[in-house]
Amino acid sequence: MILFFDPSPPLLRWCKEENGVFSERRSMFGPGWAEAILRDIGGADRIDAIGYMLHNGGGEITAPVSLLSHDLLAKVERCIGLLPEHNDATSRIARYWTDALPAIPHILFCDTAFFIDLPGEVSTYAVPHELLKKGIRRYGGDGLAHRWAWNKAQALLTNQSQKLLSVHLGDYTNIAAIRNGKPLETTCGFSSLEGIPSSTGCGDIDPTIVFQLHSTGMSLGEINGLLSRESGFTGLSGEECAFLDLAQGSDPKRDAVREIFLYTVVKYAGAFISVLGGVDSIVFMGAQVRESLNIISEICRRLEFLGLKCAAGPRENGKLWQLSARNSRVAVLGMQCTAWEIMREEADTVLKKEV
Repeated sequence: MILFFDPSPPLLRWCKEENGVFSERRSMFGPGWAEAILRDIGGADRIDAIGYMLHNGGGEITAPVSLLSHDLLAKVERCIGLLPEHNDATSRIARYWTDALPAIPHILFCDTAFFIDLPGEVSTYAVPHELLKKGIRRYGGDGLAHRWAWNKAQALLTNQSQKLLSVHLGDYTNIAAIRNGKPLETTCGFSSLEGIPSSTGCGDIDPTIVFQLHSTGMSLGEINGLLSRESGFTGLSGEECAFLDLAQGSDPKRDAVREIFLYTVVKYAGAFISVLGGVDSIVFMGAQVRESLNIISEICRRLEFLGLKCAAGPRENGKLWQLSARNSRVAVLGMQCTAWEIMREEADTVLKKEV
């Protein structure tokens, strides 16, 4: 059995994988959390390896996947300030299990490492140089998934792609532009709040809005909560609203929200295709691709000026969809995969190297 941890404060998200079956759990990250997990899985002796997701490795963590050593864990702890709640939780969880079970492999997954070498003109904010030296830059996000999408596309397409647009669909949709395996752009910035509006996050806004809200008496903590947990689809619709509500729903109240989402995705897609100098293939991937085919079709329709032609009906093969017509200038694929499954594939690679 392998355990995977991906904290989402105040919740502890974790998953156990055994014989190809994934079982996700969510609980509050409070006293007794480790003991509760051990009761759930039937004891520590059943654990063969443990993996941990770090959402922002800053300039410290440069490998997307690696065995977790004491030196690497020290680097994780130095990254806590970049994303305090998430990184601190990952650090504490990893420290606990590496101390408790030192004989089994521990694996670190870093979601920003894929973007560590973004071009300077992409990663650099126009702020004083002193802030740049303190780590204020664009780090990207969901790098593990975008790297996975690139590798899968190379294996699946008859003519290997050189210029790929990778669209990670879900409650936190984001896009990466990848050329020859190297990311050139991403919608995520210092954190995933930048970019496309999410289920609860505002996406791109004028930063002076923060000061305007502060001047009305809101604390910085309240502003952070407003922009990251009460905005996005939920804030616009006035009620809880997830990505699937937009992808599948026909509620008139959400039509305007859906249009804002589609417009922003297409706007970024056009900009990123310009950065790439054209596009060979577009991959839509995530855990809910099957349920998102309508919204994917609408995005593709708005990109038909590229010579993209959608198939009359998507050709499905397991969790893979060929969405473009055979005479389309741009190949379009849909790939369904959970973050846990991607982590499992990556863990296999690292564990095989260890053997």
